[in-house]
Amino acid sequence: METETGWNQFKGKDTPSTVEIHESLFRAVSKNSYVLDFGCAWGRVAFQLQKLGYNVTGFDLNKNAVNTARESAKLCENSVGKVKFDTANAMELPYADGSFDACIIQAFLTTIISPSDRIKVLSEAHRVLKKNGILYLADFGLNWKNLHYREMYRRDYISTRELGTFIVKEDSKALGEDLFTVHHYTRKELIDLVKNFCVENFHETVFTTFHGNRTKGYIIIARKC
Repeated sequence: METETGWNQFKGKDTPSTVEIHESLFRAVSKNSYVLDFGCAWGRVAFQLQKLGYNVTGFDLNKNAVNTARESAKLCENSVGKVKFDTANAMELPYADGSFDACIIQAFLTTIISPSDRIKVLSEAHRVLKKNGILYLADFGLNWKNLHYREMYRRDYISTRELGTFIVKEDSKALGEDLFTVHHYTRKELIDLVKNFCVENFHETVFTTFHGNRTKGYIIIARKC
């Protein structure tokens, strides 16, 4: 699993976290809801939601990032919502069935480079959601119109053997040492992954990447039905 290797190299707030929550989440999920944040890193999104009145549990495989989040949480004990952080694997969540009102999987599936692992992640999200619970899924889209990405898709297909899966380098011009491997999704790939949910909204948007590039992204609002 990619998140067990490439992502553990990051310490604390150095862990990449650039994608912003879209307003559609706030319309779909009411305040005071219990939310699970997949791949929370150092808690940027979790703390944002907590301040708005959500009760958030964030988890990540990176123990250092989780410890950083826990230290920050000590300063937020009097905030409107509650927040806690765990070290956990998205394919084997330590939470009971039907524990959460909503699951946020934002710029997380991009790090899951095994197709079978992606299915397990969505299966776990479905399991821990309450009946009629909301799945908020946001991730990077395959972008053939962008020359930079088109070259990387073609370059790395030889080694990854999956179109859209490529290696992120230290430099924004795809130079330097390998940092981690990611996948950009087609619309069909994402629809197939959420086939056990009832999709209520699917739209295209623009996200900012680790290197500051602006590129295509998709946002899905779906319900456990």
